[in-house]
Amino acid sequence: MNLWAQDESFTEIPDPITAAEQALILGEGTIAQPVPPASAMGILRMVLTLAAVAIAVYALVFLIKKASRGSTSQDPFLKILASTPLGAGRSAHIVSVGSRAWLVGSAEHGVSLISEIDDKETLDAMLLEDSRKSAAAFAGNPVGRFLDFKALLRRLGVNAEAEAPGPDEIRRRRQRIKEL
Repeated sequence: MNLWAQDESFTEIPDPITAAEQALILGEGTIAQPVPPASAMGILRMVLTLAAVAIAVYALVFLIKKASRGSTSQDPFLKILASTPLGAGRSAHIVSVGSRAWLVGSAEHGVSLISEIDDKETLDAMLLEDSRKSAAAFAGNPVGRFLDFKALLRRLGVNAEAEAPGPDEIRRRRQRIKEL
């Protein structure tokens, strides 16, 4: 006699979960609900979400490119003292080596010499400004490259110089919020 064989006269009480699964699969006792058609608001929401994601990706790529362009080597002998964009893919730079400087133009096809800067006072002023920026960047305040949060708030017109609230001010604000 096989112990594992089931007796055909034995009927098993079905598990409620199994019965529900069989009813779903076989369609016993249930009426299939039709899938609602896509609404205009659903499609609009999907398109807007896709546009927001695309804008976020584009902004991230733009910021990464801008940050990588701003980084310069820390070579003490070769310095870019000033740069200005002239158009799409074109810019002018003042490059110095030691006590000499040149105005060069750069474009997609290459770099070309425009002129040599002979004015000693202008060159000294640019070297002084470059050393000031380097000292500020070394101290943790990069001038002209990246703004700190307070400078960003000042650009937006928010008074960033306000002092941090003390404990009494925080308690008063918390109480006022609780009363709302």
